[in-house]
Amino acid sequence: MSAISGYTLEEAQEMLGIWKACEQALASGQAERYRIGSREYEAIDLDKIAARITYFSNLVEALSGNVRTRRVVRVVPRDL
Repeated sequence: MSAISGYTLEEAQEMLGIWKACEQALASGQAERYRIGSREYEAIDLDKIAARITYFSNLVEALSGNVRTRRVVRVVPRDL
């Protein structure tokens, strides 16, 4: 994943932790609502929260240099 982002690795890791805490609080029933900045989430928003966790997980992976890329090789068989 080629990531061009305004986040540093530390910031992305911190945001990933915040979103995981949000998901955990809502999923376990500890909170009915969870606020991050000016946005407020409810348990019905767990799919949006999961999408943000995926985004920040991928961003942390890309910024840390642990991304594995697939190498594609095309072969054209010829009978000589």
